[in-house]
Amino acid sequence: MECYSMSGEWDYLLRVVTGDVVSYDRFLMRSLLGHPAVATAASHFALNQVKYTTALPL
Repeated sequence: MECYSMSGEWDYLLRVVTGDVVSYDRFLMRSLLGHPAVATAASHFALNQVKYTTALPL
């Protein structure tokens, strides 16, 4: 859904939405890690949405 070029330890941050963990594993193993330009990946999962807003504090 989203891809960001990052500074620091990670090169890119992907925001991926799947129906379940099996679908995510399939995406990770076949699509992402199967790509010749991708050597490694790290996964992090949100447990709870604490705050969400799209309004800018102007």
